[in-house]
Amino acid sequence: MTGRIRGVALALRLAGIAALAGGMALPGCAPVDAPSAASPAPRSGGIEWIDVHAHLVGGRADQGEDYRGAVAAAVAAMDEARIRKMVVMPPPQVRGMPGLHDSDRFVAALTHHPGHFAFLGGGGTLNVMLQEAGPERAIGDGLRRRFEEQALAVLRQGAAGFGEITAHHLSQLPDHPYESVPADHPLLLLLADIAARHDVVIDFHFDLVASDMRSPEWLASPPNPPLLRANLAAFERLLAHNRKAKIVWAHAGSDMLGHWTTDLSRDLLARHPNLYMSLRMGPGRAPENHPLTPTLEMKPEWLRLLQDFADRFVLGGDQFIVSPSVRGGGPAVIFAQRAPRMRERTRAFLDALPPELARRIARENAMRLYRLQD
Repeated sequence: MTGRIRGVALALRLAGIAALAGGMALPGCAPVDAPSAASPAPRSGGIEWIDVHAHLVGGRADQGEDYRGAVAAAVAAMDEARIRKMVVMPPPQVRGMPGLHDSDRFVAALTHHPGHFAFLGGGGTLNVMLQEAGPERAIGDGLRRRFEEQALAVLRQGAAGFGEITAHHLSQLPDHPYESVPADHPLLLLLADIAARHDVVIDFHFDLVASDMRSPEWLASPPNPPLLRANLAAFERLLAHNRKAKIVWAHAGSDMLGHWTTDLSRDLLARHPNLYMSLRMGPGRAPENHPLTPTLEMKPEWLRLLQDFADRFVLGGDQFIVSPSVRGGGPAVIFAQRAPRMRERTRAFLDALPPELARRIARENAMRLYRLQD
């Protein structure tokens, strides 16, 4: 890396992360462990990796959004962390959220750094339509037509698929929405058919509830309901609906409710060949289901799972990358504080894997699944 790029990287990190995030623990989430100051030599050989799940924070349109600044900050972070490519996408949003946006708002900024990025779309349009439809199973032809037209518009922009889409999204902070629809909602089944037809992915945020449970104390209610209903059966119906639809279940290893175990992952991966998982290296609220121990060693049950399904895992850090020009707070700015430590933990995860398995999960699976150009 040249001295000029190092200077840009440092300036952007200081302005975009330290000034905004302050390095504090993330409210509503377990803290992300910092790496040891005396880290051993990387077993992974310091290989480059692909982050298939990241968000750009450019601010609000009515306040002068700056996605070019967010993209530049992302490139600086990529250079520092040896991230070869980043797949960026809008978060799963609902009507009325401040800064509501979709991929059309940032796609032009990506062109200033060719080769660095791919993108998904629909989090600020398709997901909004889905959440507005709610649990209603009967949808009219007009809504179905508008939904499909919007999905095709996203693909015409050059998107590698649809994301971030959700059927169940827990609220962790004020202004961070609770979202819930059946995972086998007619619009999600339609989206699976569209994705299959065009050979693209669906990035799917799905907070798993294996059986009915009361909301844990750390989840504020409202907006989260006091009772969380089981949702696994509907998810399996979505997976079975169209086996050509590639569904990437986001945030594997970062379980929030204690239900997403390695045994459950193994069972679902064995029965649903179109299911993939992107790994997020934050321990969530159920660190017992995280791949790494507190000392950043690989858990044996996770190593067996990754080896047995070596072609079904990718890395999705859920990084929020903030433009240095953004001022103020909000969930995205708060979440941005974990991005540097998430990158460090991802490197520790790769170093804990056998080299060949590390290469597959770091790059090869993502290149194939998202149809990326090297």
